[in-house]
Amino acid sequence: MSTLVQQRQQPVRAPGLSEQAQAQPANPLVSVRREPAAPVPDCPVERPRAFWRAILTLSVETLREWRRRTVARRELSNFDERTVRDIGVDPSMVNYEIRQSFWRPLRDLRR
Repeated sequence: MSTLVQQRQQPVRAPGLSEQAQAQPANPLVSVRREPAAPVPDCPVERPRAFWRAILTLSVETLREWRRRTVARRELSNFDERTVRDIGVDPSMVNYEIRQSFWRPLRDLRR
């Protein structure tokens, strides 16, 4: 057992590590410059105009739909309770619909 204790007190060394440590540079602040894997083209890639036209059209249509919903809810809020009952809609449904955000679609109130 004494031989195990004596061996344990000695520092553990892996063979070949001391040679690798000496081969590495001592200054860790020196950065290694790496070359890019593939060349980057000099000219920027242009997206087709149809892509931007579709995005713009989608955005304009979305804004128009949101405006329609806002106007419809505002008109619905101008009705009094008697008019709402005359058209066959529950006033609580109208109050719920008026409080909805403009991006939410209008519900069918006649169900």
